[in-house]
Amino acid sequence: MYANRRSENSLGWYPGPFVIGLASIASDVGCDVDWFERIMAERPRIDRHERLISMAFVQSLCDRIGELSPQLALSEVMQRQSGPEGASLVGLSLGEPTLKAVLTRVAAITLLNTNLFTYSFEHLPQRKAYALTFLPIAPLPRWLHLSFASQFSKGLAGRTGISDIDIEEVVLCGARVEQRSDLDALMDAGDSATIFSDSAPSRVIYKAKALEQANGFANKPWRNLTNSLVNPLLSSRLKAAPWTYRCYMLILKHFSEGLSLSMEAISNSLGVDASTLRRYLQVESTGFKPLITLFRNQQAQLMMIDGASIERMAERLDFKNTVSVKRLVRARLICGEDVAALN
Repeated sequence: MYANRRSENSLGWYPGPFVIGLASIASDVGCDVDWFERIMAERPRIDRHERLISMAFVQSLCDRIGELSPQLALSEVMQRQSGPEGASLVGLSLGEPTLKAVLTRVAAITLLNTNLFTYSFEHLPQRKAYALTFLPIAPLPRWLHLSFASQFSKGLAGRTGISDIDIEEVVLCGARVEQRSDLDALMDAGDSATIFSDSAPSRVIYKAKALEQANGFANKPWRNLTNSLVNPLLSSRLKAAPWTYRCYMLILKHFSEGLSLSMEAISNSLGVDASTLRRYLQVESTGFKPLITLFRNQQAQLMMIDGASIERMAERLDFKNTVSVKRLVRARLICGEDVAALN
């Protein structure tokens, strides 16, 4: 089980809050977790600069928890993992003055756990709302999408003690969840929901008024302490991050700021020329085209849900014409209602 725990790919999990919490749950149910102590004692590979644990290994650990404790439903594992003992990203950010600031901070420190995905936190002024979006950089098991949606909809209220957090919408793997109670049913389905992987986005949208209220756990000394510990680690980790991750994050930044999404523009922001970026990405078994296509697909799915026009999608996704948008959506969004809207 443990032989292939480290990924030969440049993307994976760091031994951060998520893996530590998962290892604690595994230990409680009788699983051997000596591997974790060995990982922490070993020096990372010279060409890696960081210890990385593969998604396959994390999945095998979750499967092992299920084997040793069949009565422990996936929803319970996720609830325990996100609790105070799990040292979640929300827990590390609870010193911030408002819930908006908490979630802004959560999005910024995702790299503590992994470079397999990131969070995007954005203001939606026309909807008077804020959105926290889960963006995979590689196909990920759907239980991760479920965990994200559950923790940041129902779970957020429990961790902050604010019961009236008004959630406007939940999107799971690129599709709107009609009833939030459906999330509980999906989580309770257990392993049947874990076998599929998906690179589509998931999202929770909050009404602005809910997030602008004061955070009862706000604590400036706690905020200063966590920032003094976390910020240097994030800075160091970002400098050593794989080019796949850095390229994706620059695409996200350019999109958020309305800048060009061309390879030339992204490589310029990364401080390298396009041919060098192409070579670096090839070493990591990917390329700019797969990354920009992934990103455009993710954003197209969200914009379709929001009812954006084809013209608006072409403008925001930096296409020269609407034909490219129609081709992208037809290839990736097979829902009859969505495709019909393009005709």
